[in-house]
Amino acid sequence: MAQPLSYRIAVPGDEVAILKVFEEVAPEVPTVVNSGTKGMIQELVASGLSWVAVNADNVIVGYALAKPYDQETLSLWYLGISKVARNQHVSSILISKLKDIGATIITDVRHNNASSMVERFEHFDFVKCADGLLGKDQTKLRWEVPPAETGGT
Repeated sequence: MAQPLSYRIAVPGDEVAILKVFEEVAPEVPTVVNSGTKGMIQELVASGLSWVAVNADNVIVGYALAKPYDQETLSLWYLGISKVARNQHVSSILISKLKDIGATIITDVRHNNASSMVERFEHFDFVKCADGLLGKDQTKLRWEVPPAETGGT
């Protein structure tokens, strides 16, 4: 049976635990873990916009690493869920936490991603845009804040 999870903003000190999950999911993204990975994670945690999923033992089992792209847009750099926390809607909850910020969200998915992330992001109401920042090897996706519903009188 799955353990209950909680969600919170990532804080300094979370980097080592995030890196552990990052290393686990890296082959699926695919990305590599190198000497600069921990520093990149530190920068994304320091943004104050990254979220983590934590199990009942206070172990980080998932993350959404983000930072500002510009004053109105959030850039989601990495979304990763440990195998022990999969099939518990962790991705959708982390994405909803980012959406609650109220900014446009952009992200890129590599074409050789083994986790069907383009389709997952589309399920989360992201739409495909022009090629990603690294060109034709990525799909750029964007989520826009829905316009406020106006009630007629």
